[in-house]
Amino acid sequence: MGRVLLAHDPVLDREVAIKLLRDDLKIPSEQKAALVKRMRQEARASARVSHPNIVALHDMGEDPELGLYLVFEYAEGATLKQGLEHGPLKPAAAARLAKELGSALSTAHRAGVLHRDIKPDNIILTENGAKIADFGIARVPDSTLTKDGGLLGTPAYSSPESIARGTFSPLSDQFSMAATLYEAIAGVRAYPGQDAVAVATKITTEAPPPIAGPRGLSPKIDEILGRALTRQPELRYASAREFGEAFADALDSDRRTSLATIPDQRHLDATTNGWQRARTHVAVGGAAVGVLVTIAAFQLTARYKADPGHGSVTASSKPLADPHTSAEPQPIGWLAESPPKPRTKGGTSSGPRDAADGASEADGENSATAEKPKPGQAAPEPADPKSPGHGQGESPRPKD
Repeated sequence: MGRVLLAHDPVLDREVAIKLLRDDLKIPSEQKAALVKRMRQEARASARVSHPNIVALHDMGEDPELGLYLVFEYAEGATLKQGLEHGPLKPAAAARLAKELGSALSTAHRAGVLHRDIKPDNIILTENGAKIADFGIARVPDSTLTKDGGLLGTPAYSSPESIARGTFSPLSDQFSMAATLYEAIAGVRAYPGQDAVAVATKITTEAPPPIAGPRGLSPKIDEILGRALTRQPELRYASAREFGEAFADALDSDRRTSLATIPDQRHLDATTNGWQRARTHVAVGGAAVGVLVTIAAFQLTARYKADPGHGSVTASSKPLADPHTSAEPQPIGWLAESPPKPRTKGGTSSGPRDAADGASEADGENSATAEKPKPGQAAPEPADPKSPGHGQGESPRPKD
């Protein structure tokens, strides 16, 4: 019913969109006058609505030649109808669109403004989000405006009550919004058809087919759309905002579930493999440390036990305890300042030997050379100084 011109505002130096009534409409003057009157009233109502997802109305005027005109902000971008020619929206884009439309319509409804013609043609997709256009432009009453015998526009997005009784409300705008979102994610109209009467009959008597299954979406999408598209207005959502948020949440939840499966599994596998690698590193590192400690202990033991001549240790060094050696300890050193010269059976004497080397030939009077009992043996009796062999280099034997 109108045409839009891109124009320049010389006062504020900005681009604007000027919408005019089509001058080629073949309608009676009375109907055109009524239409102009409704445009004025709704234009004033639209001027009270300010929302980032609504094309703002800047001004209204009347030209002697062009008639009534409305000046809108210039929203650059394709319409949703043009975008759907390339295929349906992805879930993320559809969820964002639902929130924006719901918020915008609820803001307008609180201001007492009804759009009455929500459809893909009136939604502009800009870089900053969707914008609803044509606020303040009334739909042709009862869809009776014709040109050359055809119906201008289509009732495919009209609510059943607006078709049957000509009544409009925020709930009728919600129905149109739901039909628009249905098409946005399905790629087809909720109520397809070329004949206006047949489409209107479907809207008032039938429910649209489910689309969640063919689109691979959660069945909750069909439930939410079914509620907003019900023929009973009182059963719809309380507001367009509530409907838009429910629709978006269902899409977002479904999208998060489908996208989180593979990455989460990969993350879990990576974490599990990381722990396994860590345990492997710990085990290998522990084994390596154990080998190093064993080698160090072996070398240290060999160092203390090694002797260039007879394999003995010096008197000033302390041997490491070895639990696997004989229970008979070797003498550490002489108790006296100067050890006595040991006597041998042959009557010859020799100088003091190394403590470890002379332990078996030490004089019996040196108590440090006394043999300690082995495990399971009785303690040896004290040596009798008067017994034969005492003092002749033989060690007393323990009794059985």
